Amino acid sequence: MMRAMSMTNKVRKSSISQRIYFLLSLLLCLTFAIPSYAINAHPPWLQQSFDQVDILDKKDPKLALDFAQKLLAEKGDSMSDYDKTALYERLARYCTYLGEFTLGQEYIKQGFALKPDPASSIGISLKLSQASILDELGNSEQALNLYFEAEQLAKDSENSKMLADTYSYLANSYSLNHNDIEALKYFHQAYLLLEKLGDDLELAYLKAQMATSYSFINDDEKAISLATEVIQYFLANEYYFDALYAQSGLANDYLRMKDYQQAEIEFKKVIELTKKLGKSDSIYTAYIGLAKVYFHLEQNDKARYYYQLYESKRHQAPPPYTVIHDAIFVAQVELADENIDKVKQAISIAEQALTKFEQEKALSWYSSLYDLKSKLAKLENNYQAAYEYQSEYIRIKALYHNEERERVRSKYKVMFDTDQALLQNQLLERDKQLDKIALENAQNKQWLQNIIIIVAIIFVIILSAFIYRQVRTSKTLHKLANTDTLTELANRRFSFLYAEKMMSLAIREQEDFAIVVFDVDHFKQVNDKYGHAGGDIALKALAITASEYVRNKDILGRIGGEEFLLVLPNTSAKQATVIAERIRLAIANKVLTINEQQTNITASFGVAELSATRASFNQLFYDADIALYQAKEKGRNQVVVATS
Repeated sequence: MMRAMSMTNKVRKSSISQRIYFLLSLLLCLTFAIPSYAINAHPPWLQQSFDQVDILDKKDPKLALDFAQKLLAEKGDSMSDYDKTALYERLARYCTYLGEFTLGQEYIKQGFALKPDPASSIGISLKLSQASILDELGNSEQALNLYFEAEQLAKDSENSKMLADTYSYLANSYSLNHNDIEALKYFHQAYLLLEKLGDDLELAYLKAQMATSYSFINDDEKAISLATEVIQYFLANEYYFDALYAQSGLANDYLRMKDYQQAEIEFKKVIELTKKLGKSDSIYTAYIGLAKVYFHLEQNDKARYYYQLYESKRHQAPPPYTVIHDAIFVAQVELADENIDKVKQAISIAEQALTKFEQEKALSWYSSLYDLKSKLAKLENNYQAAYEYQSEYIRIKALYHNEERERVRSKYKVMFDTDQALLQNQLLERDKQLDKIALENAQNKQWLQNIIIIVAIIFVIILSAFIYRQVRTSKTLHKLANTDTLTELANRRFSFLYAEKMMSLAIREQEDFAIVVFDVDHFKQVNDKYGHAGGDIALKALAITASEYVRNKDILGRIGGEEFLLVLPNTSAKQATVIAERIRLAIANKVLTINEQQTNITASFGVAELSATRASFNQLFYDADIALYQAKEKGRNQVVVATS
């Protein structure tokens, strides 16, 4: 994420009881925190896609953007809000890297619409991308407010990685707005955090940005050293996209140093890299650099040639910063050739773009502009205007390059270098403290073993509680999977499985086995008269009544709308008929109250027992079902036994 732009151990004496209480509290917190992590975890297939797109991002953000857009198009509809927000955050970030600001703003809008947690890494990153785009479009005040909000959120959530990212963005913002003092301050803070995190790639991104800032404060040796270091790192790790832009930064450092011959060499290396990578859309950075090199070498024809190449490759809707830079450069070239009208036209473009910025935040641009106006007025023999413009140029130049500013710049540079040494000292001190702690631990080995045993016991207790909860949950789920929700009887699936199992056992043990199939007579009339809710009341009452005559080894289940199955192990057809008759009479005599009206229902029963001709449950059930329909045909509310 940086591309877009000491821990001290304390040892305290405490009683054993205090340590046990702390460890127990910690274990309990971790136990109850586990579900929340699970809730925010991406599904494995999506996490694999995110890992792949992150790898592509390191190689080339354009490849990452294409992959992420395809992922959104193909899988977006099936993603949760959390997963989709994570994808929008990546899309917005890649668009920011590539200067696709309009598209990036749309992804940011869609990401925020899903209401991510503002203090999460995703929420903070969306805010940083939003601020970065605003910065590029000239809305620096609004961008700074968002950066500071992100900083506070990262601090509150103790998210060191996002805090380091925020500091890097702030540093780039201040550098972009010509405030190198504040830029160095935030680069310094980001550097210290990344050192602690041990993130070599992010440190390389940061050093590439710092190289430019060192160049602006005229520490050329440091600027070149850092830029060269990160280019070697990127190339060694095959991060060619980042190497390309670091190489461009190095070339611009030489340009600011006025080493035009070396700048020309470095910009041509940029062209070689773009061709090697097939990144023709990135070659414009080299073209504008070479145009400036040849302008300073007073080779205006070459300068115009490369500027025209640059215009053909740059973004069609460049941000205000680019517009100002380009307009001032064009004015300088045209002034050198005394093309007065074109100079005026370029100055007008620059002035219009500068209206987005306060003068104190764009001093270098204003000084260049007044210098151009002074030279233009002199060319037109308007010496009074030339004098006034030159005076304003000198005044603004003094504001930008006064002694105090240079003193403070140097102070921050020295502070940064000194703090790197301090950081190393802090790391050494931490190592000493760790050695001291290790020695104390060795001296108290038996005491620690006792603590470990106690913690292990506590862990076993917690684990046992967790297992008990899981077993109870499993039983609940098993019951739900095998129970009819309306009547709380066994459902069709479980009733059939149980019947087949008990029938197989009866065949093997040569025991009696019977089933009873029954359903409510004229149930449609009940539904028509009392509605489906009334029908449900009738079915519940029937289930309760019938259950009173079911033995422990029997199973009563609802297998259809108003159809029920009674499984009777160790039961003959004669015994099953007696049971069915008792249930029939109980149902017929039961007075039901439905919608404040009293009524009765009846049921018809079919009985079938295991026999030589009924060797399968399907045949047994079929015969019982035929007997049920015979009971219906004989007038209902009766029991019929299937013939052998």
